[in-house]
Amino acid sequence: IMALLDKHTPWIHRKLQEQAARPVATPKAYVQDEIYTYLGQDCRLKIVEGPPWPVERIGNDLVVTMPARLAGEAREAKVRDRLYEWYRQSALEEFQARTECFSRRLGVAPSTVNVKSYKRRWGSCSTKGEISYNWRLIIGPDPVVDYVAAHEVAHLVQHNHSPDFWRLVEGLMPDYRVQQAWLNKNGGTLAI
Repeated sequence: IMALLDKHTPWIHRKLQEQAARPVATPKAYVQDEIYTYLGQDCRLKIVEGPPWPVERIGNDLVVTMPARLAGEAREAKVRDRLYEWYRQSALEEFQARTECFSRRLGVAPSTVNVKSYKRRWGSCSTKGEISYNWRLIIGPDPVVDYVAAHEVAHLVQHNHSPDFWRLVEGLMPDYRVQQAWLNKNGGTLAI
């Protein structure tokens, strides 16, 4: 074991340095005028007082309606929860539409499309045709979202990462490597 570790020590150090150099998400405070990203576009958080209402995207604003009685940490927690709920719902709608689009192009159909909170993956496709996406992807640029959708839909045809699989992905999205590289480098920034 020690010989194996010694042999791969430079590689291990290089990979740890690469990982440490990747950008990470700035922690959020869930306060007025804070910037949140949706499909790669910056949106300003607007908190208005009123009866509870779903988060709305109006132009470049994310409008959260909160009861006046909530203040401090309780208010911030509620804003966070409402944003999280909105992002997940928006992600589901976006991924259902994009999955349908790519599925039509390949002449296949998933059994279900879901969003989940994965820690270390962006999507998955089961052998039963169930496609799941990490909701945090909706924060990333539009082409990155398309890349992951194309990737998962291609698994409906090739449930592996063979050269045939990658040809399918390239047929759906010729510049997929650019999006893949962006996600590998910047995936840690996709958080609210």
